[in-house]
Amino acid sequence: MDEKVEFFRDHGYCLLPEVLSGEELRTLNQAIDEDRRANAALWMQRGEGGRFQSVSALLSQPAFDRTVFHPAVLPLVRRLMGEELCFEEHSVMVREALAGEPPAAVWHRDTAHLPGHALALRNLSAVFYLTDVDAATHCFAVVPEGVEAKRRLPADRNPAGGVELYGAAGSVILFNAGSCHAGVVKQTPRERRTVHVYYGHRSQPVLSNFTVVPRRLSRHPDPAIGALFGRPNLSTILMEENFP
Repeated sequence: MDEKVEFFRDHGYCLLPEVLSGEELRTLNQAIDEDRRANAALWMQRGEGGRFQSVSALLSQPAFDRTVFHPAVLPLVRRLMGEELCFEEHSVMVREALAGEPPAAVWHRDTAHLPGHALALRNLSAVFYLTDVDAATHCFAVVPEGVEAKRRLPADRNPAGGVELYGAAGSVILFNAGSCHAGVVKQTPRERRTVHVYYGHRSQPVLSNFTVVPRRLSRHPDPAIGALFGRPNLSTILMEENFP
C-alpha cells in the first residue's frame, strides 16, 4: 500500500489491477443490463459518441453497493483521504461502440484541490473498469500532477502530458478529482463499461445532489460502512424526510 500512496503523491492517481473477480464482473455487468431494460428513463444519453450514464443505479441494483466499500479498494481510499472520509456520488457509465469519427476529448477538473490536506485531496474518484480497456478502446486519461503542484491550486485544462490508463476488466483507477482528466473516445467495435464512485470529507461542502443513497446503505448494520454515508446530500435528506 505504501508504494501506491507514494505513486499517488507524485502523480495524483494510481492503478489497481484486476481488483474484481470474474464473478463480481459478471454480477455487475448483469446488473447494468437489467437496469437499462427496467429503468431506461434513468439512463441519460450524454453525447460524446454514445455515452449513457445513470446516477441512480444504487436505488435499484444492490449489486453496486460493493463498489462503494470494496475491501480491496476502501482501505487505500481511507489511507489517501483520511478519517473524515465520506461517500459523495455514484454513477454507472456505458460508452457504446463507435464506427464513425470520435469526438474530441473534453478535458476538465471535477473539483478544486484542498491545499491543507496531506495529498491536496478534496475529492477522490474511483473508476472501476468492467470491460477490458486498451489502446484500441475508449479509455480514461489523466494529466499527472504531484502534490506540490496541486497545492498551487492549478485550474488550467491543458491535456499536455495526459496519460491513457489501460487495464483488464476488474481494474480500478483512483485519482484526485481535481486533476485534469478526460474520457478518450475512439473508433472501436468494443463497448466500455465503468462505475464511478466519488469520496469527500465530512467537513467539506457536498460535492453534488445527484445520487440518492438508499436506506440499506445509510442505515447499514456495519457502523464503519454506515459512517461513510453520515453526511448526506440534499436529495438524500429530502428522501429521508418525506418518505419515512
